Amino acid sequence: MKNIRLFDYINLGFYIFMLSITLINYQTIPQPSVIALMYVSIIAATVFLIYNETHNRIIRLLRYFYPYIFIGFVFESLGFIVPYINPHNKDYILIKLDRLILGKDAALIFNIFNIKGFVDYLQLSYLSYYVLPFFVIYYFYSKNKIKRLSYSLFALSLGYYLSYLGYIFLPAIGPRYSLDYLANMPLNGGAIFNAVHQLLNALEHIKQDCFPSGHTEISLLVVLLFWDENRKIALIILPIVLSLILSTLVLRYHYFSDVISGIIIAFLVYFTSKTIFYPKDPG
Repeated sequence: MKNIRLFDYINLGFYIFMLSITLINYQTIPQPSVIALMYVSIIAATVFLIYNETHNRIIRLLRYFYPYIFIGFVFESLGFIVPYINPHNKDYILIKLDRLILGKDAALIFNIFNIKGFVDYLQLSYLSYYVLPFFVIYYFYSKNKIKRLSYSLFALSLGYYLSYLGYIFLPAIGPRYSLDYLANMPLNGGAIFNAVHQLLNALEHIKQDCFPSGHTEISLLVVLLFWDENRKIALIILPIVLSLILSTLVLRYHYFSDVISGIIIAFLVYFTSKTIFYPKDPG
């Protein structure tokens, strides 16, 4: 297929992987025909965009933004698959790991940041995860830096799918659901926290999305992707990313081990992608 790039292989490969899981577990998961049709459509649309990249500006635009557009559909499909093919949550493993590393639950340690007003700020920081990948894709596309764009899309796609594999093989719902005593330690959030928190709970169909922390991994990866290209931008968004990472612990979305694994994977993905695309010249 002409015009196919490395990030296309990553995305098409994962779409086919998810379609295969759906078909193999056809009798187990709910609405399998809908999910299978969705993945067939995504694969067909991706192939069309790759093959017709040069036809017009709209197709060319979609050709480089399709990983970002389709990632939401892939994520939501996990909610119809993971609880049925791997129904036993593994939170107890992550809880034990946190207590081994920290001596107690991270939710207790980071409760010192459970301050009215600051909780609302952290909830807004948590939302930046959904914007940051779009920003890096748009930045390189607008400057017509296709190699940098392809490199970034490869790294982001690899990062997303590694975290999704974690959700499939080590499903966990997180401390906000699994640590019962937290019900007696409510978060001191205001109107912003309550609105955003309820909205995310309603929109995110899958709850077994803890290990590793995709929010930590992808947001940190965006900083790393900018680091060699435009360090000023990287330094501007770094405080936002650090706030986002802190929010995953204070707002009890993740265990400490989720966050550490997300950081490790972000650096592994960054250096792997950089080695593939820029084996001699990092700039």
